[in-house]
Amino acid sequence: MSEVLNIVMICLVMMVLLFYARKFRNRQVQKAGMNIVNDLRSKGALDPASAVELPYVQRKLLRIGFRDDRPKVMKQMVQMGIVGVTETGMFYLNESQIPKPEEA
Repeated sequence: MSEVLNIVMICLVMMVLLFYARKFRNRQVQKAGMNIVNDLRSKGALDPASAVELPYVQRKLLRIGFRDDRPKVMKQMVQMGIVGVTETGMFYLNESQIPKPEEA
């Protein structure tokens, strides 16, 4: 094979790998969001009166093991209004703000 063809093939393989890496990462973030929603539902935190503390909200200084996306996703969900925060720092789920899956 010529050198140009080798470079083109390597570029194509790198683009495919980048695509799948981003897709995998997005799936992990979505899964973290669903875990937060399911956790709040299972604890019955559906309004400010029934709000609960969540141990994984604060990032840990010393992280050992796999990446934990829940603090980052929780911050985004609070900004979007999906999760509410009380004055005391407790969290509850705002069911009316959860986006509905679009029908195909």
